Amino acid sequence: MEKTIKVVMLSFLSLGLLIGGVIYMLFLVFSSDKFNQERWLNKPAERVDMVDNLLSEIRLKGKTKAEIIDLLGEQEEEVYFKELNTLVYYLGNERGFFSIDSEWLVIWLDDKGKVTDYEIKTD
Repeated sequence: MEKTIKVVMLSFLSLGLLIGGVIYMLFLVFSSDKFNQERWLNKPAERVDMVDNLLSEIRLKGKTKAEIIDLLGEQEEEVYFKELNTLVYYLGNERGFFSIDSEWLVIWLDDKGKVTDYEIKTD
């Protein structure tokens, strides 16, 4: 009997976590704003709302450094995650329930100045 109660409780807990995860993912998908270049350039703290749409709608890989700068502007002077051959853009406060960090878009370039990869990082 005790084993049955544990199995039922574990099942409810697992189901609750699954439902919570699905709700959170739906929140992220539907809360993403359409990429707007003017807003991106003039309101850096709101970039986090547009970055998912940007990455799903615009193919960054293969673009040149000049094309990225034309699209996203110059990177900020003081940035985290700066390495050789990268462009780094501040996105705003970290998404989620407890927003204590910032999110950054890090774009890696090859020796010819073309985008090879990108990633959203949290500091």
